[in-house]
Amino acid sequence: MKTRFLIIALILSLQTNVFAQTDYFFGKRTYCEMPTDSETKKLFDLGIDCIKHNLYIGAANQIFQDLIKKDKTFCDAYFFAGYTFRLSNMNKEAVAMYYIADSLSQNKSIEFKQNLATTSMMVGKVDLARKKFKEIITFFPENPEGYYGIALTSTIIGDFDNGLENIKIAEKIYTGENKDTQFLKAMLLTLSNKHMESLKYYEKVQSKFSKDDNFNSCYAASLYEVGTVTNDEKMLKKAKKHYEKVKDKSEIAENIKLKLEKK
Repeated sequence: MKTRFLIIALILSLQTNVFAQTDYFFGKRTYCEMPTDSETKKLFDLGIDCIKHNLYIGAANQIFQDLIKKDKTFCDAYFFAGYTFRLSNMNKEAVAMYYIADSLSQNKSIEFKQNLATTSMMVGKVDLARKKFKEIITFFPENPEGYYGIALTSTIIGDFDNGLENIKIAEKIYTGENKDTQFLKAMLLTLSNKHMESLKYYEKVQSKFSKDDNFNSCYAASLYEVGTVTNDEKMLKKAKKHYEKVKDKSEIAENIKLKLEKK
């Protein structure tokens, strides 16, 4: 079973918005020492205002690039240069800036690591993303994002049991019911051939993800496997129904296609 990479990355970004985008994004503090001259402070605040109001993002990027030229140790300027690159869909450039910011910050910033990890996934740097999620667990163990991220990268790397271990930890740390976490857990259970166990999680998240190709393809696969073992014709018909909802079937493994497309 394959997974659609971009959709998974977007699921993770929802978690990041909740746990990472704190007062730091309002310019209330910095992780590296800001140059003390008044011009730097004025320019930094102006760049932050552009981000807050989502206006003149290109100009804001130039502001942070100029601040980098003034002081190459100012990690926050690198981070916000990266952040404005990401807002402009220049993700490769964002990763480069985030990487420098994280390296300069001496592991003080969860925002740097989270944004570096998620954007790395968006450009296909899964190994770098996995490394940064591991660092989040090491330096910020109370935050669920590291565990969630390990589970997320497991869908691509293929160490599904490791992913399940980590998603269970994330599930305990998140407050309240988290459907994104339940969806990822359901997918990992399917990928681990734990089909019976996966079904209850698909049922929990169906209202949110019923139009998602990942949901329908994975749910169909588990329904088919359980229906075949239990000789449940109703479940097999349900599997076929969800499979037919998948808009892009190119992402589904051939062995699953053969089973679900049988006449």
